[in-house]
Amino acid sequence: MPTALLRTLAGLMMLLVTAHSVPAQEIDVENTPVLLQADELTYNEDLGIVTARGNVELNQGPRLLMADTVTYNQRDNTVTASGNVSLLEPTGEVLFTDYAELHDHLKVGFIENLRALMADGSRLAANRARRTADSKKIMDRGVFSPCNLCKEDPRRAPLWQLKAVKIVHDEVAKDIIYEDATMEFLGVPIMYSPYMRHPDPTVDRRSGLLAPTLGYSGDLGAIYGQPYHYVFDASRDLTIEPMVFSSEGSVLRGQYRQRFSRGQIDLRATSAYVDQYEGSESTGDQGIEGSADLEGQFSLDRTWRAGFDFEQSSDRTYLKRFRLGHEDVLTTRLYTEGFRGRNYAAINAYKWQDLRASTDPDDTPLVMPFAQYNFIAEPASDGGRSSIDASLLALTRERGTDSRRASLVYGWKRPHTTASGQMLTVESRVQSDGYFASDLDTAADNSDETTARLFPQVGVKWQYPWARRSGTTTQLFEPIVGIVGGPNGSNPDEIPNEDSRSFEFDTTNLFRLNRYEGVDRVTSGSRIDYALRSGVYGDAGGSTEFLIGQSYRFYGDSSFEKGSGLDEELSDIVGAITVRPRDQFDFSYRFRLDKDSAEVRRNEVGFGYHHSRFAFLFDYIAIDEAASSDLTGDREQIDATLNVRLSEYWSTGMNIVHDLSDGDSRLLRGRLGLTYSDECLTFGVDVERSDIEDEDIEPDTRVMFRIAFKYLGGVESR
Repeated sequence: MPTALLRTLAGLMMLLVTAHSVPAQEIDVENTPVLLQADELTYNEDLGIVTARGNVELNQGPRLLMADTVTYNQRDNTVTASGNVSLLEPTGEVLFTDYAELHDHLKVGFIENLRALMADGSRLAANRARRTADSKKIMDRGVFSPCNLCKEDPRRAPLWQLKAVKIVHDEVAKDIIYEDATMEFLGVPIMYSPYMRHPDPTVDRRSGLLAPTLGYSGDLGAIYGQPYHYVFDASRDLTIEPMVFSSEGSVLRGQYRQRFSRGQIDLRATSAYVDQYEGSESTGDQGIEGSADLEGQFSLDRTWRAGFDFEQSSDRTYLKRFRLGHEDVLTTRLYTEGFRGRNYAAINAYKWQDLRASTDPDDTPLVMPFAQYNFIAEPASDGGRSSIDASLLALTRERGTDSRRASLVYGWKRPHTTASGQMLTVESRVQSDGYFASDLDTAADNSDETTARLFPQVGVKWQYPWARRSGTTTQLFEPIVGIVGGPNGSNPDEIPNEDSRSFEFDTTNLFRLNRYEGVDRVTSGSRIDYALRSGVYGDAGGSTEFLIGQSYRFYGDSSFEKGSGLDEELSDIVGAITVRPRDQFDFSYRFRLDKDSAEVRRNEVGFGYHHSRFAFLFDYIAIDEAASSDLTGDREQIDATLNVRLSEYWSTGMNIVHDLSDGDSRLLRGRLGLTYSDECLTFGVDVERSDIEDEDIEPDTRVMFRIAFKYLGGVESR
């Protein structure tokens, strides 16, 4: 019997026959269009019909058909399947039915009582479906839903579904089209449409309307925005969104993205026709405002890349007023940079737009060029390692000091561990700079000044860690002492300070040779730094660390401002505590104490707890008035975020940023939101509050909504 079948079907089938209890045998014939496997097989040679029964699997091309019974008509290439029929499509879609008649490599035919499970888990069902030669499934009395069925009662209606008299799934255009469609929510009809259309689950992106923005602002009134996304091709797309504010005017937002073979660009721009203000008073007129943010990056070769970032706003308060951005400073940058081995080089040009009320645009500098070169050598045979940091800078202003600078910093460091476990680190640093400055504020006649500087430093740091095992923990006790030697002075008035204005004395720079982040200022004089570190480390990864330290300058004058904690010979006391008992928990505390009164000059507390259903982040900072000469009055602020997953689908979140400073206690920003999200629906509402005032920016409360049905869109606040 098998020999006769093979003679008849040779070159047409690969046949596997299992009869009664005889094990199945697979015969592999190369380049044959059909693979058939079944428990029982019969063949009618006169009619050319093969009938397979019991666990039938028929593979023809990229499709796999499984059923209880399959009849294959060799003459017209037709397959009839019945009983627990499943058809696996090349897209990952699976069709289920009790009866199907298919031909043309299982691509064309009709199916009774269709049930389809799509690649993403969405479901289609219909009383009857026809599959046409142009790859369309035409379904009568159909229903579609991306929602999962209830596990306890699968017969219950899903969260939402679409029912239609006719549904067409165009597999080429990747569309699902409905005629006479009704949308049901929890089994209750809520909307009717004579025609609907949306992409099928295989579509990643497509041109069309996106979820609109909907909300209400006490300052701007009702808010409505309708974005439209247009796809040019696989590498380019455009999104535009007109937004209307009932009390202020309208804003047009847009984003254009394009990828190239070696780079990409991303343009975000806005244009507005809104009410105009002089300070905080409305002029009664409307005018045009706008903003732009253009980014691009391109690979030149394996070493070099170039890019740009252009940011600009037509008005200082425009972005924050309409919640288009929260930046205080907009940065425009043009750059080329290269990476090779342990070398890094870059040439930059910077321009800033300062949006803060306390600054004057004429004081904002333009930097062009700013060239950098950094190199770290391989460790030498004795363990020493050299480094080079070089830079060239040209800085100009409309009003104020202009500066030209060339700087070279050579560093060397060598660690050594003695047989007794003591750790010694010897390091040196030589900084050489040349400056040309004009319009110096420190000069009596604002004359031009040319000066140079050579500043060497050498340091030795000693550490002696003592460790002890106790149960499943390791306890550490480590004294640290460092001595730094350097000349006095070297910060003359002829050198403008551009990159070292912001300084905070803490444990991170206690043992650094030059405590400034930039090169315009150097830490002059000689000093001794000392600290005590202690910690407990668990075998499971948990740890608790504590470090407290101080510095004593025994030679030279201070280069730091009053209130910095380093302006006198004996510095303030700095410390840090970090507690991480497990991965989900993180606590840190940083402080600075006055050396004489032990009064707290700076307090920083950070706390975080992360769980699968709960996350809490808390940051607190308090700065005493005497901690910096740039501040007037004490500064105190908290920033707290809480996210809770209430159930499988419901979650809530809140965030507050509150200023607790004396006489200025206020809520800077606050948000409270509630969200429902499952595999087919997202719903949420956010209430936001801001008490920030700045010219035409008033304290404001906003309520923003979002509801999105998978594949259908919805309403969404961004």
